[in-house]
Amino acid sequence: MIDCDGDSEAGEVFCVVSNVIYGPNFSWVVSGSSDGEVVMKITGCPLLKEAMEIGADYGGLAGTCQEYVRSAVENLNPRCTSRYTKCMCSGDDCCENVIGARP
Repeated sequence: MIDCDGDSEAGEVFCVVSNVIYGPNFSWVVSGSSDGEVVMKITGCPLLKEAMEIGADYGGLAGTCQEYVRSAVENLNPRCTSRYTKCMCSGDDCCENVIGARP
């Protein structure tokens, strides 16, 4: 269960689940936590890597991935949600996902 209390455990629970789904090439760190939010920095995405290797249009991955993340976080704890502030599919150097309490 995600607590949304600023504890890095919240991001780690989500990332462990994502490692199971995405596989061992999913790379992440909890880069910060404060004020009831946890910031996850994702630096390795096997879905994006595969899309780039086969020359697929990966623009649509961002929306699909972000919906998965939001749904996973909210199902782990309905009081929480997530939002992306950076996205590798859009050209950023990493994906940055902020997990916190719903407004």
